Amino acid sequence: MVQGKAVTYAEHGKDLATVLNDTSFTITTPIQANQVLLRTLATPINPSDIHQIFGGYNVARNITDLGSTPNEPLHVGGNEGVYEVVEVGKSVQGYEVGDHVIPLLPGFGTWRTDVLVTIEGDEKPFVKVNGLTLEQAATISINPSTAYQILEQYVKDWQAGDWIVQNAGNSQVSKYLTQLARLRGLKVVSVIRDDKSQDVIDELYDLGATKVIKESEFLSETFDITKVTDNGNVRLALNSLGGDSVGALVKSLSVNGFLVTYGIVAGTDIVYDGRIQLFKNITTTAYWLTANTKRNPQSKVETIGKLVELYKQNKIKDVPFDKVVYSRNDDLKLAVLQAIAKTKGGKQVIVYK
Repeated sequence: MVQGKAVTYAEHGKDLATVLNDTSFTITTPIQANQVLLRTLATPINPSDIHQIFGGYNVARNITDLGSTPNEPLHVGGNEGVYEVVEVGKSVQGYEVGDHVIPLLPGFGTWRTDVLVTIEGDEKPFVKVNGLTLEQAATISINPSTAYQILEQYVKDWQAGDWIVQNAGNSQVSKYLTQLARLRGLKVVSVIRDDKSQDVIDELYDLGATKVIKESEFLSETFDITKVTDNGNVRLALNSLGGDSVGALVKSLSVNGFLVTYGIVAGTDIVYDGRIQLFKNITTTAYWLTANTKRNPQSKVETIGKLVELYKQNKIKDVPFDKVVYSRNDDLKLAVLQAIAKTKGGKQVIVYK
């Protein structure tokens, strides 16, 4: 018998200390023939996880498979995490004890110490990530996958030396995209907030950024992207913030360029000069990893496979994150709240001892 804990909520709300609960549950062992039992190794905290609790973004599904208790349907927070397979039912194919796996689909409910999953037919709800470090495996599902799929989707028939410009240049996705772009021979302009330190700038150059620009310079009326790129072809502008920088991104694109929005962290409008879109034939579109995965789960499997290969070949490296260490007898809700409180300082990951 396994005694587990989960961070759950029955209703949506913004007062996380009140909405979230530390829920205990029991999993009866030995498990059934069509079940898999997992032990949680690490679960990141992402902005989308928090917005789900608020009641927006991609609303989490009800989780009813916590075990024999509790009986009522609950939401379990979190969408990203890495697990160790500790027991496999006799009829389950494709997984072995000791495998490290991540959920294939979003809405899994990752903030729990143990997971019991009933597998129907030939479905494969997890993707193996054996051979990666804990840091790589814990965070591979969202940020590196987003960066990889954006390049796969929009970088077609490009020439080495073509340019990408991105706001939030020091975000997790941007750091992975910069590395992946370098592997393709592409050049990257990363725009960052004015308050970022020289260490941040140095890190971005080390990852492969061609030019790092402070936001005040980028938003200046006198800023000229052609002087930065030496009249290079700026084919892709990536927006994850919204706000004032969007107009500057569009202005920086060359003829037939693409503006791709994959997040609105600031929650502000997307506004730009329509004349530029008309005269330059700019295409504006959106990218969302969750929608891509739901529409074509195999694309996520292939993405993870490619990223695992790149990690093992040391062609990309994981982006550092801060850790909140959770011991099994502690209050899991408290660990989650501590991690959420620190997210403004960078990505947080709960590591389960």
